[in-house]
Amino acid sequence: MSLGQNYASFALQFVVSIILARLLNPSEIGLYSIAAVLIGFAHTLRDFGISTYIIQEKELTPEKIRAAITLTLFTAWTLALFIALGSNYVAMFYHQPGVRSVMQILALNFVLIPFGTVPMAYMYKKLEFKYVALIKFFTNLTSSIATVTLAYLGYSYLSMAWGSLAGILCTISLIQLWRPKELPFSLGLKGIRNVFKFGSISSAIAFLFEVTQAEPDLIIGRLTNMATVGYFGRAMGLISTFDTLVLRSIWDVAYPHFAEQSRNNRSMVTNFEESVTLLSAVAWPFFINLALIAQPIIIALYGKKWADSILPLQLLCLFTLIKSPFTLMGAIMPAIGKIEQNLYQLLIRVPVRGILIFIAAPKGLVAIGIAFIISGMFETMADFIQCRKIIGIRIDGLIKALNKSLWITLISCCPAIIIYWTTTKINLNPWITIVISAISCFIFWMASIFMLKHPLHKEIIHSLDMVSSKFS
Repeated sequence: MSLGQNYASFALQFVVSIILARLLNPSEIGLYSIAAVLIGFAHTLRDFGISTYIIQEKELTPEKIRAAITLTLFTAWTLALFIALGSNYVAMFYHQPGVRSVMQILALNFVLIPFGTVPMAYMYKKLEFKYVALIKFFTNLTSSIATVTLAYLGYSYLSMAWGSLAGILCTISLIQLWRPKELPFSLGLKGIRNVFKFGSISSAIAFLFEVTQAEPDLIIGRLTNMATVGYFGRAMGLISTFDTLVLRSIWDVAYPHFAEQSRNNRSMVTNFEESVTLLSAVAWPFFINLALIAQPIIIALYGKKWADSILPLQLLCLFTLIKSPFTLMGAIMPAIGKIEQNLYQLLIRVPVRGILIFIAAPKGLVAIGIAFIISGMFETMADFIQCRKIIGIRIDGLIKALNKSLWITLISCCPAIIIYWTTTKINLNPWITIVISAISCFIFWMASIFMLKHPLHKEIIHSLDMVSSKFS
């Protein structure tokens, strides 16, 4: 259900982006983007870790819920005030009065969002993914319709700001419609210290994560030139498609699942190894196939002038492959009440990756890609040590979990390997290469899952049965 909602929303946003590209000019979209980027930093603090706290808390009493509501309102409304007051200074800095109007409208989101934060987190805690999926989809649908309609009526860059507000209003309305009856409405201060302590760590993690996302562009842009930033950004953008198409949905489900397993005193080692087995069977084939057909993908999507992004993309695929076994570590640690482990992990990642990129950047794109691989190996080692210490995973158990996906990966990559060597001799149209490779690799991937009876085949059968029963 999470995947279905994610894909539907992705398709909807893609269509809206095409329509807006025809209704608005680049300067109008750029003006909104400036305000949206600045608001994005505030969003990392807006929740203050309250959603994470609600989901992982084993003994969630009404007093704790009231304290969470109080802290959510205080944090979000304080940020709304700062955004509204600071919008004028930002507008003057960019010499764009319209930025002020956009920021003031988006500040209203921070006033409204707290009314849905705790109920939404509670739905995640109770694994009510049907309601979560419906709320997210109709929020995106409402926002999209409002944005396109207002843009057509001539509201320019403000259409996107008002569309965002319309989406939040839809979210609040649907949450109140399906709000669990046992949730209190009132405020309270009892237990707020513990909520604040947890939220402080969670906010620090969110901020450091934003730093890890931004530091490559910031360092590369400072030490090289904008062309290098552009080539690297294209490669990283293709890597992030896995997050968009797969991980975003899995993450929504994984954290509440791990928290529920922890509350029931289930073995977290078993849970972790199972998640590694399932995720690696998707991630490994995806990134190896992406590396093998990197050239036709870059040429088809962006043109030959972006050919310098091909090798960085292949190196980043290897980096992500190395990191993939511990992708869900960020979900399992707070689920078992060890959120500070994610903070320690980021405190290691930020300086190590930053130093390696700093050393490699002047030497070119290949050196930057190698720096990421070295960083990935170091980070994976640190992740394993933490997981062994906290949840007790063993190297033999991890290898056994990954071994189940190794053969799936090797079999599913056979078509891409053949196509890779063929295209070096025959100059095929890149789109034809992509289509043939994608279809053949998917067929081999699916066949190998069922032929080798990988644990993922049970999930696929279960999903198909659920969809079939819904239609029948």
